[in-house]
Amino acid sequence: MFHRVLVPVDGSALCAPAIAQVPQLVDADGEVVIIEVIDSASRILAQTTPAGFAWYDSGLSSELIAEVISAQRAAADEHLAAARSSLEAAGLTKIESRVLEGIPGPAIVELAHKISADVVVMATHGRSGLKRTMLGSVADHVVRHLHGIPVLLLHPDDGQSATAAVGSATATGR
Repeated sequence: MFHRVLVPVDGSALCAPAIAQVPQLVDADGEVVIIEVIDSASRILAQTTPAGFAWYDSGLSSELIAEVISAQRAAADEHLAAARSSLEAAGLTKIESRVLEGIPGPAIVELAHKISADVVVMATHGRSGLKRTMLGSVADHVVRHLHGIPVLLLHPDDGQSATAAVGSATATGR
C-alpha cells in the first residue's frame, strides 16, 4: 500500500482504469493527488507562431490566448471533478486536485518529486512505433525521467480492458 499517490488525468476514457486502481493502492490514511496539465501561454505561442515571427503579428491576441487557457482550465476542472467523484465513491477522503500549466511529462515528474509521491498511477494510450514517435508519449517521458518513484502504467488491451505493468524508473532505467 502507498501513502501518497499521484494520478495524472487527461479527460480521456483511458484514465478510468487508472482511477479504478487507486483505491486498491492507497493505505487507510493515504492521500491521492489528481492532476491535469494544460497549456501555458508560452506553449500556445510556441505551437502556433512560426519561428522568426513576432507573436503579435501572428493574429493571436493575449485575449485569445487567455480564452484558450480558460477553456482548457474549465475542461480540466470537469475531468478532475469526475475523477474525484469516482475516488470518493470508492471511499477515499483525502483527495487533492490541481491544474498545472506546462508540458505534461516534465510537469508530472516535477510534481511527483515535489510532493514526495510514493507512486504515480497513470494511463497510457498504448501507442508504439511511428505513432509514439510522432505524437510523443507522456507515460514514456515519466518512466524515463522519474527517478526513485515507481510508476504504475495501465494501457489499453484490445478495446476496453486494461492491463497493468509496474515499473520503477530507477530499476528499469526506462
